[in-house]
Amino acid sequence: MAIDGKIRMQDTGVRAALDRLVRALPLGGDMTPVMRDLGRALKTGTQLRFRAQQSPEGTSWQPSLRALAEGGQTLRLTGRLRNSITFAATKNSVEVGTNVVYAAIHQFGGKAGRSRKTGLLQHLIVPRPYLGASEADKTELLRILNGYIGRAWSL
Repeated sequence: MAIDGKIRMQDTGVRAALDRLVRALPLGGDMTPVMRDLGRALKTGTQLRFRAQQSPEGTSWQPSLRALAEGGQTLRLTGRLRNSITFAATKNSVEVGTNVVYAAIHQFGGKAGRSRKTGLLQHLIVPRPYLGASEADKTELLRILNGYIGRAWSL
C-alpha cells in the first residue's frame, strides 16, 4: 500500500483477480456492482478494526489517555468516526474513507492541544491507523472477486 494523502490497494493477489475479472467481462462491462461489494467489505473491515483496536496490519493501537482514565476504548467515545466510514464505487474504482475533520490526525498522527505561549494546538496524537486492508480484508476481497469471475465465466 502507498500513502500519499490516500491509501491505495496494491496487493498483487487482489490486482490479479481484478484483472482476470475485467478480462472475463464483455467489452465495456460495468464493474460498479463489483466495486460496490468490495467497498462494503472494506467498510466492514475498517469498522471491525475499531472494535479490535488494531491497525490493518494487526498492530494494537496505543490506548488513548481518555480510554485509560475512563476504562473505555480508544477512538470510540461517541462512535462518530467509526460510524462515518463510507465508500464510493464507480465502474472502475472504489474509495473508502470518512469526511470527519479529525479523521486524518488519528490515521496519521500529529499535534493537537493548545500551547500556552501561542494558543496553537500542540500535544502529540500518536497514529492509530484504521484505513487500509488487513489480511482478512484481502481474503474477503479475493472471495468476492472470485465469485464474480466464476459467474462471468459461466455465462
